[in-house]
Amino acid sequence: MPATRLFQTSEQSLREYLRAAQVRACRAAAAGKVSAQVPALAEVDPTRFAMAVATVDGAEAHIGESDARFSIQSLSKLFALCALLRHEPDAWSAVGWGPSDAGYGSVADLEHNQWRPRNPFVNSGALVVTDRLLMHSGDTVAATVELLGGRTVAASDARVAQSETATDHRNSAIAHVLAEHGRLINPIDVLLPQYFAQCAITASVRTLARAALFLADKDGDRAVLDPETVRRVNAVLLMSGMYGAAGDIAYRIGLPAKSGIGGGVLAVMPGRGTVCVWSPPLDSAGNSAGGVAAIEEFARRAGWSVF
Repeated sequence: MPATRLFQTSEQSLREYLRAAQVRACRAAAAGKVSAQVPALAEVDPTRFAMAVATVDGAEAHIGESDARFSIQSLSKLFALCALLRHEPDAWSAVGWGPSDAGYGSVADLEHNQWRPRNPFVNSGALVVTDRLLMHSGDTVAATVELLGGRTVAASDARVAQSETATDHRNSAIAHVLAEHGRLINPIDVLLPQYFAQCAITASVRTLARAALFLADKDGDRAVLDPETVRRVNAVLLMSGMYGAAGDIAYRIGLPAKSGIGGGVLAVMPGRGTVCVWSPPLDSAGNSAGGVAAIEEFARRAGWSVF
């Protein structure tokens, strides 16, 4: 019997866990605030909610607006990284894998690390990943959307991308610093539109949970990356996917996870499955307040933890 079958959970149980998680999420979301960092995101109704779980055994369950597409923002960094690693398995030489408590938009952290991004999820690292993926694919949005399941389930929102382009001076500054120190391949005026369009990809929680299953089933028939690379990606997710709150998330929940300022949170339980939440209000760390609470409740009830 395959090892993944030892932990099979019924869809009825998954639905019960999701209902309890939604109650917890709604309470937590009331204390958060929708991101104003990107003007187009500030218009999103803070009461919207969706959650989906997919298991390596084929079970799925969902609740709320589970087919509604939302702006995945930094969740795209995970899929862009995996798309890059398909082309360039040793891309870790260009971007590190260690945690950082300096904030995802820090320029000082770049200087302290000799101009090599600390990991692929801080903004400097994500820019390097996008830059190298662009070199290999010619279109980072298309390469990322392919991993999400194709254009029928995911696409970039031009309005959100334009909103980011007009207001995101921080990433422009980071790109110039990276270029100054020889860390970029493409011209900045080519890279930044690709990066903003990549962050503006929209997808549903069901699409994201399904698309990330290869990270939970590294030895199965969903293989996108080799098992060793999957292990490394999950390790970096655990250490760095939730930025400065990564240690707290590891302590409270114990799952590799990635967040985005659009209100999405995606978590992986190796050998078991994936769970994705969308709840727009963010906490003080910039993670979805309701999303983190929902995944914590789900993981507790389902017994999901890597520890």
